[in-house]
Amino acid sequence: MQDGNFSVDGLRGVSGLGFSQFAADVMARVAAGDGTPRAALKEPVLAAMLAAARSPDPRALDRLRPDFRRLRISNEQLADHYIPELARRLGREWEDDRSTFSQVSIGSARLQALLRDVGKGWSADATGATGAATVLLIVPGNEQHTLGALVVAGWLRRKGISVCLRFAPTAAELAAILAERRFDGAMISVACHEMLEICSGLVKTLRQETSNGLRIALGGAILEQSEDFAVVSQVDIVTNDLSKAVDVLGLTCRRPAMTVIT
Repeated sequence: MQDGNFSVDGLRGVSGLGFSQFAADVMARVAAGDGTPRAALKEPVLAAMLAAARSPDPRALDRLRPDFRRLRISNEQLADHYIPELARRLGREWEDDRSTFSQVSIGSARLQALLRDVGKGWSADATGATGAATVLLIVPGNEQHTLGALVVAGWLRRKGISVCLRFAPTAAELAAILAERRFDGAMISVACHEMLEICSGLVKTLRQETSNGLRIALGGAILEQSEDFAVVSQVDIVTNDLSKAVDVLGLTCRRPAMTVIT
C-alpha cells in the first residue's frame, strides 16, 4: 500500500482557494450516513484539539488521549468526524486570515499523524472478513492534500474493504497495478477543475485495462463547486456519500465494533 506523506514543503505557494478546497475535500468525503451529525461533536474537545494542533508543543495532541478515553470518544469518531471537522476549521481560519500558513500546514500535518496513529490497526484482515472486497482509491496528480484520502481509506477498511491507495499514478502505473491485482471497484477523488483532464485520462485507463468491467465512483470537493463536467458520464456514480458509493460499486461491507482509544 502507498499512503504517501503530507508535505509542508509541497504546500508552499498554495492559494487560499486551494486550502479551502482541501478542507472541503476532507469534509465532503466522510460518509454521510454514519449517524454522527456535526452538532453532536463535543465543542470543548474540538477547541482543545484545535489549540493542540497549532501548539508549539509537537506532542500536544498526544496529551489529549486521556481525555478521549474519559469522554469515550472512539478512534472511529476521531477519524470520521473530529479530524475532518478540525480540517474544515483550519481551512476556514486560513481563508479568514486568522491563522498563518505555517500554523495551518503544521496543524494539518499533525491531524494526519493522529489519523495514521488511530487507524494503524484498521485493515480488511483485522475484521475477520474472508474474501473481502477490494477497491482502488486514487488521488490524481498534483493534488497536494492527502488527509481526506486517508480519512476515506480508514472508513473503508473498518467496513472490511481492502484498500489500495495511490497518489498521482500515471496511466502506465495504473495499467501495471491492474495487471497485477484484481479490484472490485475504483474510487477517484478530485478537488479542483484543473485535475479533470487528468481524471478523465485515469478513467479511460481503468476502463481499457479492465475491458470496461470495473465500476468507478467519483467524488471530492469538486462536487461542491459543480457537477457540469464530462467525466461524469464516464463513471458509474458521482457522489460524496461513501455509503452510496459502496452500494453502487457492489463492495462487500462488514462493519466491526467501534473501539475506544487505549
